[in-house]
Amino acid sequence: MDIGSAIKAVRTRKKITQKDLASKCNISANALCSIEKNASFPSKETINKICNALEIPVSYLLFFSITEEDIPAEKQSIFNALKEPIQKILVDD
Repeated sequence: MDIGSAIKAVRTRKKITQKDLASKCNISANALCSIEKNASFPSKETINKICNALEIPVSYLLFFSITEEDIPAEKQSIFNALKEPIQKILVDD
């Protein structure tokens, strides 16, 4: 699971700066940077704030956080083929 990279990917896809997202979540830009680098793991409350600011459900962020290592080997090729198109649909619509 890679929640930091998922937050960064959604944030950049929505063209929101790190500073703006941090401000909307009432956390420091340094804290958000640390989360996006996976140096720290956000609390449930912070995850909710981030998702609200990004205007996505928590379930979307958790889906984006899934890495290939989280998927059984026999299903990784299907996961890799579907992940990007599904992310695009969820974020861009």
